[in-house]
Amino acid sequence: MGIIIILFFIAVILAFVMLYYRAWQIKTLRALPETPPHKLIPEMYFRHVEKILLNLAKYLVQWIVLVVVKYWFIIYTKVKKWGVKNWPKVYNLFKSSKEKEAEVNSQKYTFVQRAKLELQAKIRHTKEKVRREHEEENNKPL
Repeated sequence: MGIIIILFFIAVILAFVMLYYRAWQIKTLRALPETPPHKLIPEMYFRHVEKILLNLAKYLVQWIVLVVVKYWFIIYTKVKKWGVKNWPKVYNLFKSSKEKEAEVNSQKYTFVQRAKLELQAKIRHTKEKVRREHEEENNKPL
């Protein structure tokens, strides 16, 4: 207990000595000019915020479109299956030819064009996934 009290008094005396020394430096103009403190939050320019929000908006729109497209294809495949099974003559009237895939040029795309191409690829992937899932359901033994 006595050692703790002695250490406390030594610490208080050292604190007063440091304060006295700093006051002497300031009084005699020997203190170095203070450097400005570092900024905790870095500067963020409007262009960075704009890019971030633009990408977030792109992902939000793509997610909404993908959800809608996914459920559209699910409904489409179920109705198609039902139509082929129950009304084959009507189904044959509405058959359409396969669509050709668009050729991709090596030009530089704008942000909207790239987002549209990404979305088309994701839609194609979702469509294939839904088609595979429904084919697996049809091929399961009962």
